[in-house]
Amino acid sequence: MEHKKARAVEDPAWLICDDALTEVFRRLPARALAACRLVCKSWMSVLTDPHFIHEHLSRGQQKLLLFANDRANDRSLAMVLADDNKSMYQLSRPVASRSVFVHNSCNGLLCLGDSTGAVEVLNPTTGESLMLPMPMYTAGSSQFSSCNWHCLGFCPQKREHKVVHFYPGAHIDSFKVQCEIYTIGAGVWRQVGSFHGAPTDRGVHVNGMVYYLTKFRYIASSRINCLNLESEKIDVMMLPPRKSYGGHCSLTELEGRLCLLIVDGALEGPPRTMDILMLNSHDKQDWTPRYHFTLPWLMPSCYFTPKHTLFHDGKIWVQLLARNLYCFDPSSSSEELTKAWPELDFSFSTHTFIESIVPLRKDYYFKQIQ
Repeated sequence: MEHKKARAVEDPAWLICDDALTEVFRRLPARALAACRLVCKSWMSVLTDPHFIHEHLSRGQQKLLLFANDRANDRSLAMVLADDNKSMYQLSRPVASRSVFVHNSCNGLLCLGDSTGAVEVLNPTTGESLMLPMPMYTAGSSQFSSCNWHCLGFCPQKREHKVVHFYPGAHIDSFKVQCEIYTIGAGVWRQVGSFHGAPTDRGVHVNGMVYYLTKFRYIASSRINCLNLESEKIDVMMLPPRKSYGGHCSLTELEGRLCLLIVDGALEGPPRTMDILMLNSHDKQDWTPRYHFTLPWLMPSCYFTPKHTLFHDGKIWVQLLARNLYCFDPSSSSEELTKAWPELDFSFSTHTFIESIVPLRKDYYFKQIQ
């Protein structure tokens, strides 16, 4: 018995002091840390500490995620992580029988949805997932339905991940839209209020705020609804004054700031241009023109505002149609988008992604609450 105790004391894992061990963990990639959590309770305690998780997250390298449903088997996902060398890594895992899509990504977590309105949060790095209870309103849901807009966000003050769901009120023909929130680890949806105007695209999460663009009969009368994830209060911003809004506009997040995408130009022929206006982080009424470039002419039907516009590796990445990915280099003298890759042979959606060890298992959250 004494011999076994001596061997346990001499175990190198126990000879490393906590500070030194934590410093080693900080330098390991997320995938390695996911495996380290299973070594012992001491390592599990360090690697599930909220402060460590988000400190490690801030050091991670952002990648592009090309998300697609597996063409051969509709019961699995095919995710491609594209690094700076344009290498591709396919990740697959079993899921429900229905095809799924990504609402958005946040802190290495993906918010997934399907045609029934079900919501699942997935961490591809650790392989953990969490199926949320069905939202209150799911009838007729689809990826493009105004009653199925979900957005995953993070409240830095409380260090909580929350899923926001906007859905129509009791009168389907009214402009009133209800809002409910699910806090990861809490277990229930909660109604938090309502606003006027149905969302026109998926929500955008920026620094603890979720933004939705609502559109009425005229674009100039559209407004931006803002939900503070800490207070869970809803506010409204009007679009910035502008001579023309062309035909389309949408929201995105670039460089950690909320941006408004505006497409101008005639449908009859090229060129059409896209302006990107960036919201001032201190003055919520001040928008600064940040980028301007020409959209390539592919076919008349593609002239909508690109929904997947991202900032990665110092460039603007724009997805046009379902299989085309373009990029714009702000440091170049050209004002045109260039094709990032040849047209891929599968339909995908584009997202920014960072590998993380943000946990989804309930017992982790019970430990944090205590």
